[in-house]
Parts: sequence; C-alpha cells; structure tokens
Amino acid sequence: MVDATRGAVVRFPAIGCRYFQQGRCLYEELLNPGLHTAWRCLVLARWEAVYDDFLDRAENFGLTEAELGVLWHKRFERLAEESVPCPDVCAGDGESMPECRHLLADICLLRLPECAGQCERFRLRENV
Repeated sequence: MVDATRGAVVRFPAIGCRYFQQGRCLYEELLNPGLHTAWRCLVLARWEAVYDDFLDRAENFGLTEAELGVLWHKRFERLAEESVPCPDVCAGDGESMPECRHLLADICLLRLPECAGQCERFRLRENV
C-alpha cells in the first residue's frame, strides 16, 4: 500500500503473523533462542545472578541439598519482595514469574525489535 501524501510504502499490520507479539517481532529470537542476551528479562537475569552467587557460597560451606533448599526458599522470598530492577514491569495475569505482561519465556518483549508490518518473513499463525 502506498501513502499518497508522502509517496512512501506503508506496510499492512502483521497482527496475524506467527512472529508478531505485542507489536514486536519474535523472528530473530525463534531463529536463535538466547543469542541476544540484551533481550532477556532484567528481573530474571538478576535472580539468576543471585542464585549463582548463592550456590557458590553454599558450596564453600559444604551444605546438603536439603539445607540448600530451605535457605534458598527463604532467600527467594526476600528477593521476590524486593523492588523490581525494571522500569517497564507491568502487572500480568499471574501466569509467569515474575508477574509481567511483557515476559515471554525468559525474554522481555519490549526489548525485541518493533514489528514494521508485513514483511518477507510474514507467516500466518496456525489457528487464526
């Protein structure tokens, strides 16, 4: 479609595309999952760093798995109550942890490239 006022090509929206999610394009993430670490959820990345540090410390103390479980449960409760290190967190539907409507698996949809509309990668979703 061509915009008559500017003579520029305007793409149709890609709402029915299998790679379209909340106005963002999932193509690159689905092609190479985890390649772009900048797209990861900041909250999950922080929790993973805290967990890795916790395991390193626990290993130095020679704790058993049962002791680790109890200690991590207490530590995670405190961690989940702390302020979220993400300015874009938006309360979700309670199906993800952390609860954010921008979270898909372990990526933040807001960090993905914006969808420019129907392109050469456009593929219809199944069951549309």
